[in-house]
Amino acid sequence: MKPISKIRKARQKGAELVEASLVAVPLFAMTFLLVDLSMVIYLRSTFQQAVREGVRYAITGQNTVGPCQDDSIKSIVKTNAGGWLNSTAAGNTIHVRFLSPVNGAATDNNSGNIVEVSVESYVYGPLAPYQRVNLPVQLTARAYEVMEKLPSALPCLSASVNQ
Repeated sequence: MKPISKIRKARQKGAELVEASLVAVPLFAMTFLLVDLSMVIYLRSTFQQAVREGVRYAITGQNTVGPCQDDSIKSIVKTNAGGWLNSTAAGNTIHVRFLSPVNGAATDNNSGNIVEVSVESYVYGPLAPYQRVNLPVQLTARAYEVMEKLPSALPCLSASVNQ
């Protein structure tokens, strides 16, 4: 066997660097993609659970947290969203609507009407700057339920409800 020359050894060191970079770039891309995809799934399921809790709270006609029922519902959604909806911009994505079961028109919080609680167009910016992808991701979660008959007077609604 012939001994490996110094020039050949130097060329092999350069090849190791190129090979390492060819492996590292796709590895990091796949890692960030997996983390971002997991985060989107986590946020979507968290928001879905939060709006479900908001609807459960709404159908009972309670008004313990805010000045009006829709404010209380939004507060319950924020509480159950794991802190992701606490900022002002994120809080503005929470909507409470009362709909007629007959024609779907906006109405009030009387029994028999449908309450819709939603988080709409929450913007999630991924960790990695992916090219050729329509970013940022917008998440939406909705829940519906029929209002129960209340034993007392209807709670008030703020002016921003059903808008």
